[in-house]
Amino acid sequence: MSGSATLEGETQSLRTGLLEMASLVLAQVERAVAAWDETDPEAALRVIEGDDAVDERLVDLDRRIFEIHLLHAPLAGDLRLLHVGIIAVVALERVGDLAVSIAKLAGEVPREGAMPEVESLIRRMSARAVDTLARAVQAIARGDADLGDQAKADARRVRAMLDDVRVAASAERDGPETREWATAAVLVARHLERVANNAAELGGRVRFLVSGAPFERAHRAQVAVEE
Repeated sequence: MSGSATLEGETQSLRTGLLEMASLVLAQVERAVAAWDETDPEAALRVIEGDDAVDERLVDLDRRIFEIHLLHAPLAGDLRLLHVGIIAVVALERVGDLAVSIAKLAGEVPREGAMPEVESLIRRMSARAVDTLARAVQAIARGDADLGDQAKADARRVRAMLDDVRVAASAERDGPETREWATAAVLVARHLERVANNAAELGGRVRFLVSGAPFERAHRAQVAVEE
């Protein structure tokens, strides 16, 4: 097998590995939000224990990227993939940590003060944040700049949903249990917004990956938001 064929196989394996790590991380987020929604300490513990697998994926992909650098002579396009790849695996590991943070809240905050309107908002926010991150990683794997731009736009919608949660959670309610739950719910929503922020970061890297165009941070980009 020629060196170029070997390099092509390694880079394709890296793209597949990114998708697999993303699938694992997104499942962690979904399980963590479900544990929060159901106040299920056992499910929360499984999310926390599952974070070791996320860390193992980070180590494995980091090693693969290093070995491609070391053993091959990547051209510009491959180098851009390696650069974006290492950013992506670190971002995914951060999202795994956010899932753990949500799971810990699920195991600590009593359900007595739960607010149904806020619960519904968080479920919707979780679904959109997960979809947004999945779209961003798919954009990297496919080299699809338009899909990356869509992930950036979707992330802005998730940020707007955080404001909705804050408003709903700040509604006047009696009792310390409700206040404690509402405070934790806003923190859960903040973690989900950070999931979307990581998606926007990755989505914004795809045009650089495809064409070498300078990276523009999502919070500076003028992206139209459509409802």
